[in-house]
Amino acid sequence: MRAGNAAKRSAVIRERARATGAAAAMALSKLSGDEQGIILGQLRNTLEPRLAMYFSSASTELRALLTPAVQQELKADHEVAAALCDKMGMRSCKELREATKVDCLDRGLSAADLATLGLLGSVLPALETLILSEYSAGPDGVLRLVEGWVAGALPAVTHLGIYNMHLGDAGASALAAALGRGALPRLKILYLTSTAIGDAGLVALAPALRRRPALERLLLNDNPFGDEGLAALLAPPPPP
Repeated sequence: MRAGNAAKRSAVIRERARATGAAAAMALSKLSGDEQGIILGQLRNTLEPRLAMYFSSASTELRALLTPAVQQELKADHEVAAALCDKMGMRSCKELREATKVDCLDRGLSAADLATLGLLGSVLPALETLILSEYSAGPDGVLRLVEGWVAGALPAVTHLGIYNMHLGDAGASALAAALGRGALPRLKILYLTSTAIGDAGLVALAPALRRRPALERLLLNDNPFGDEGLAALLAPPPPP
């Protein structure tokens, strides 16, 4: 009797799943090609590439967009991300995806590694603290990192610390642009220590920082800016 009831429940669950999938597929079929492309783009999670495969299997429209070339690109991106996770001392991409704190201290990360990490910012929803001190990344590593932070990237990060790495004026400007796009929306603590920020860089970064009322702590020690940069930082908040 119990076996029969379990079989009935399983059948009901399968039927509900089938109906849900059919409804989703019907809804997708009513969208334009551009709208379907946007959805597929959101499903293309480099750390979890199976998501796109799962959803496309339930939709003819998404399956058509997930061409062999796109699948190959997603696979290649995942392999690069997996190599980065291994270099960071993580056992899997899942560990990075679910991490609340990441410390990269002398892991030997290159500028290309930091560029990859930057692009992953939109698929790290749990990350709250990101600490970086990677001398091996060279003069443009941090620049390439922050250039990858799109709108909404690192949505839960409240603490960002970059130590003994070259950010420079160009990197500071790129960080300002990332903040202006809406990256790190919950940032409360920002430490940029020994990152080669001069007056021009701080002048560019200061308005973006002053537009962040949630920012509680800012550390900029051992940077070569002077009175001009400090004045920009202490100026009244810019208009919204």
